[in-house]
Amino acid sequence: MGKIRTGIFLIYLLASCPVLGQDAVFSQFFNTTLYLNPALAGIEDEIIVNSNYRTQWNSLQFPYQTTQISAVMPYYRDKHQKPFGHLGGLGLSIYNDVAGRDNNFKTTGLNSNFAYNLPLDRHYIHVITFGLQTGLVQKRIDTSTLQWGEQYNPYVGFDSSISPTEAGEFRNRAFFDVGSGIFWFYNPLAQENRVVTSINSGISVAHMNHPDESMVDFETNRLPLLYKYHGGIVFRISTHVTASANVLVAYQNETSQQNFGTYFSYTFHSESDGLITEGVFRLGGWYRAQDAAIFLTEFETPKFKLAFSYDMNTSSLRYGSRGIGSYEVHLGLRFAEHELPKSRY
Repeated sequence: MGKIRTGIFLIYLLASCPVLGQDAVFSQFFNTTLYLNPALAGIEDEIIVNSNYRTQWNSLQFPYQTTQISAVMPYYRDKHQKPFGHLGGLGLSIYNDVAGRDNNFKTTGLNSNFAYNLPLDRHYIHVITFGLQTGLVQKRIDTSTLQWGEQYNPYVGFDSSISPTEAGEFRNRAFFDVGSGIFWFYNPLAQENRVVTSINSGISVAHMNHPDESMVDFETNRLPLLYKYHGGIVFRISTHVTASANVLVAYQNETSQQNFGTYFSYTFHSESDGLITEGVFRLGGWYRAQDAAIFLTEFETPKFKLAFSYDMNTSSLRYGSRGIGSYEVHLGLRFAEHELPKSRY
């Protein structure tokens, strides 16, 4: 009976959770750029490698675990003219999503990205970037550890000697996936008296080819389009402190998600010759509507970025998860010269 109750509760979680039904969700969406919008491959002016790991609902013994790794390489008309002549970027990303009590349901995707920059002025202060993403996704299910209703004997309970007929109807599925996006970035030249230091806005569309993800024989399940809008604005408070306001709105198959939040960033510079001579500390708070409050801390240098976030569930699911939410860790490496990246959030 314990396993039956666990299964019923899992179904309740999947049915009531206000996140996207088919696609994994990252709280640090701004740190998973290629997963957020393929056009973001065009704004990176140096080679970067990012990784994100998220684990959710550990207290339920069948947590969701999602990993994403991506790399972006910019391309220039003339590499000696950096940052001018920045034509766009090439990206490669892989993600893996694991669910189920015995990790028996897995989704793995490999995506390639191409982005083209259209500068609206000769100083690259206003830039519009267009992105295209193509990839291959594989969904796998291991039915050997699952228990089926027809395997229960009314006299002895579960009987593993009974072969379930439903298990033979499941198949692994691989399919081709296509997405696109557009992104506008306003990044003015640095001035101490400037109040607004950057503005950005982007839209992306995933599953444009409506791939069939069904894992059941003789059935079709077309992935619905996934729309995402994201944007932000950064304000200067003092010489070293900025504040930003950011938003993410996602819509898929009549289900929506809204994230609203803010960052406070402190930039420091040191005249010493130590290991870290400049960097940014960030503290942020977010709210994912009708789902969770998100708390985040981040440290960034010209060479690397490290971030940690925690989701505190605010919906009725907190009673089943005993208040234990989700953890997410980000590590980014930047193969750059001695300068901080552009301030996008």
